[in-house]
Amino acid sequence: MMKLIKILAIAHLLAVIGFIGWLFASGRVNAERLQRVREIFHPTIAQEQALVAETETKAAEQVKLAEEQKRLLEAPMPRTEQIVSAERFQQRAALAVRGLQDEQRRLLDDLSSRERGVTEREEALAKRQVDWETSIAEEKERQTKEQFRKAVRLLEAAPPKQGKDWILELVRTNREDQAVSYLDAMNPAKSAALLKAFKGEGEAKVATDLLERLRQLGLESEINAGAPNGANSADPAADSARTNPADAAAGRPAGPTPNGPVQLPGGAGA
Repeated sequence: MMKLIKILAIAHLLAVIGFIGWLFASGRVNAERLQRVREIFHPTIAQEQALVAETETKAAEQVKLAEEQKRLLEAPMPRTEQIVSAERFQQRAALAVRGLQDEQRRLLDDLSSRERGVTEREEALAKRQVDWETSIAEEKERQTKEQFRKAVRLLEAAPPKQGKDWILELVRTNREDQAVSYLDAMNPAKSAALLKAFKGEGEAKVATDLLERLRQLGLESEINAGAPNGANSADPAADSARTNPADAAAGRPAGPTPNGPVQLPGGAGA
């Protein structure tokens, strides 16, 4: 008997599962319909009846209110009540206009405040950019001058023959102005010793041209600035002086004017 009951139960279960599968396969049941069925059985019959009664009561009240409003609109309004109603309408309209105006002023003030904030931030950013560019330019100029002074100290520390070779290399590569700047910034005794090393063929003419350029450089500085204008010598204890070729030959060459980046000629000595 127990086996028979189990067999029947399994058979009925398979029949129910097959029926449900057939409902889904035939398109008679889907998720939406199952949701509607769940909503139908969710409330009790008493709750559903109470909800229907409440809905009908509200509908009756709405109908009654609509009929009352229709009756009031159709009934003739006395002149006094019309005036009072018009005044109330005007008051409400004025209040609404004032509210809109207040809101407009508030929005305009907020917009102006935001614009001022944006303008202040832009000005601060522009000032920071200018300060940054100025600091970069000053740092670059400082580094350029420092490198120039280092190059001048190298020339002063090098033997006169090696310094002469560097100056000649600058002249051969069409950088006479750079060579003149180095000679102008050197200690007078060092520059005089370097110029004395120009003894080879054609080197005397180069030395003469460099001395003439030194003289012209000094004249231009005095005309433009009203006084000797240039960088300090690499040796702080030495006084710079601008001279003519005769003075340079006597060991008194010109004072310094660093006016370019460091450009020493290449080679093992450099």
